[in-house]
Amino acid sequence: MKNTFRTCKMLRVGGIVLITFSILGLASDVSAQNEVDVLRYSRLNPVGSIRTTGMGGAFGSLGADIGSIGLNPAGIGMYRRGDASISMGLHSSGTKVSLINTTDDQTDVSATIGSIGVVLTTPSVNPDWPFVSIGFTHSKQAIFDQRLLLENADLNGSLLGVFHGMAQGTDNADLNDGSAFPFTASLAWYTYLLDPDGASNTEYITPFNTDTTTTLTRRIERSGNIGETQYSIGGTYQNWLSLGATIATSKVTFSEESRHEEIPTEEGTELASWSYVENLDVQGSGLTAKLGAIAKVSDWLRIGVAWHSPTRLKLIDSYNTSIRSVWKDGDVYEERSPEGAYEYLIITPSRFIVSGSFVLGKYAIISTDYESVDYRNGKLKSIDGGMSTGYSFEAENSTVNDIYRRGHEARVGLEIRLNQDFRFRVGTGISTSPYSYASGVLSNPSQFKASLGGEYRNERWYAGFAWNRTWYSEDLYLLNPLIQGSPAHLDRTLGMLSIGGGFRI
Repeated sequence: MKNTFRTCKMLRVGGIVLITFSILGLASDVSAQNEVDVLRYSRLNPVGSIRTTGMGGAFGSLGADIGSIGLNPAGIGMYRRGDASISMGLHSSGTKVSLINTTDDQTDVSATIGSIGVVLTTPSVNPDWPFVSIGFTHSKQAIFDQRLLLENADLNGSLLGVFHGMAQGTDNADLNDGSAFPFTASLAWYTYLLDPDGASNTEYITPFNTDTTTTLTRRIERSGNIGETQYSIGGTYQNWLSLGATIATSKVTFSEESRHEEIPTEEGTELASWSYVENLDVQGSGLTAKLGAIAKVSDWLRIGVAWHSPTRLKLIDSYNTSIRSVWKDGDVYEERSPEGAYEYLIITPSRFIVSGSFVLGKYAIISTDYESVDYRNGKLKSIDGGMSTGYSFEAENSTVNDIYRRGHEARVGLEIRLNQDFRFRVGTGISTSPYSYASGVLSNPSQFKASLGGEYRNERWYAGFAWNRTWYSEDLYLLNPLIQGSPAHLDRTLGMLSIGGGFRI
């Protein structure tokens, strides 16, 4: 069969220049924006200060801490003197993937600055508002680092069958010049994985039966984060009601390399193996507003509320793909796609947080938070620009509304004062699944969280450590669900071991 492919070689070589310098393949072919992107930037796992992290993030009604400002801006109003702090540490991301009888486990570890900031407090001339504080803080709202490997798994089907289905009915001249499917089927054509069926210019055959079992290896590496810079102001009215407001700017970075490798098991095929590589790089920025209030109901009870507006993220996706075919006689063919780019908007849903804390004298604090996010309110939108097509995203937004639902998160934290200067902290929490029953998700995406920490703190400075961990599961489809059947099962663990400190100004 490969000899037939070689008869077309001159035809294909003539189109290489055109495909290499094609300006844009558009998102309809590869890197299409969809509901996955909406959830990625909406479901957050903020990294706070040593104190907030140690208490499981349950800090919405306490305040006077750099890490609390991003949760409830009213926390800045509880300061009576300035503060500067930083936390940093090692972030770990574990992924255990299981498909049929194949299991692989990978861990990614990276260093990061969790939070950094400064708060300046000044006395006020108004006796009802004795102090006013302004703050400049930066924290990670999500970390995307992940490494996934599924090696030598048997799959009843082939990704080449998907490309074959795309190409059917398409004139081979369009595959040859890259005007049709420049990121997928056109590359398969150039690497001799697709060949004309006899004298037809629109029907194609493959070097093996793509409906039979293939041996699959899939590698995925992801990196990036959402960094949020917060500009806040707040104060306390008559020593019982703290109010605060924050304007926050976000910077989004996300990159992914996905490498799909197949070895045909069909006897008689001349193809030894082939691979398909996708590269995606996302850069963007966003803007959001936050409002909050904390009431000191009594010496032992505080109640807080906070609202985070939807975040408007302006994103640019840059992407490319490549295919490599290796034949049993030693021939190797490789072709790369043009560089694609697309500009668009994601509007993330708003967040509402209610908090309560119990101050047990100078001995302990028990704090609780409840957070609600309706993921159905996330939206994809087009943008006027040279890298956008004005696509409406109507189908994608309909899918968001169908498969997502309101999510709920509960957090509980405990701080015990061991003596005058040392404190011990522990926290836990649960975040419910963002998926509706109609989504058909088989795994349990609810997140379970635990944390602990310790700190030395005096009137001038403080230093300590914190550890937290999150567990949840995901589904993974390596091919079209109609071809793959049951998804691969992912067990995810996220962890952070941090050290940090600060001083009073």
